[in-house]
Amino acid sequence: MTRNRVVISCLFFILLSCGSSKKSKENKIAYAKYLASRNIAPIKVNDLDYYDDFFEYKQEKKKQALINNPYLKVNQVYVHYRNSHSVEFSVYSDERTFCLSTFDLDMDGQILSFPENSIITVLKPIKVAHYGTYELTDNFLKTRKRSKTPFNEWYDYLNGNIKNDTIHFTEKYAGTSDHKFKKKWLAKTRKEDLKEIYQPNLEAVKYVNENGLIYFMVTGEFKFVKQKDTNEEKMFMIMDKVKY
Repeated sequence: MTRNRVVISCLFFILLSCGSSKKSKENKIAYAKYLASRNIAPIKVNDLDYYDDFFEYKQEKKKQALINNPYLKVNQVYVHYRNSHSVEFSVYSDERTFCLSTFDLDMDGQILSFPENSIITVLKPIKVAHYGTYELTDNFLKTRKRSKTPFNEWYDYLNGNIKNDTIHFTEKYAGTSDHKFKKKWLAKTRKEDLKEIYQPNLEAVKYVNENGLIYFMVTGEFKFVKQKDTNEEKMFMIMDKVKY
């Protein structure tokens, strides 16, 4: 163990004298430490024989850190009460993607039961499909969804804080498509007030479809909190009931 530390220290000094970027240096040092942990000759740091293993190792470390974070419930179900007759299911995967599906509560009682003592049961497994990606920094959550037209492409961002098993989204804007989750230059930040509440009695099972996209099948039951409909929503509900 002591010998490995000496070797790593030497590699650190050598790497600092090179002209590569800071990030590249840090990555090489991490790679050297990984090789040492597997008792592989550190001289291998300059080739890629074990780099695929190293990459998988880094990804697994990130995944475990995400799963064990104290704020976001990863691979578990959140519910957003859209209005008095509609709910939205969200699941944030350990692959940093999130899935979302919306269901009406007043359809036919075949998929979701009608509320009984404020409890709704999932009668048939619900598919919650891939919707976008996310980034978590402490208790601050950034989500983004790709939008595209024949002439333009952009990402819609929705950001908020996590507290007491509730995600409270408070801002939205158009953002960049790169990995840094940044706001688009000159994009306006708009206020939002959307809450997703963790539902411990709902269970999500992860799958991957033929296109490599993650989705979840959700079962169980959840508590329904009736929402106050806006005047616009009331108007649409009346229109839906009109017989032509």
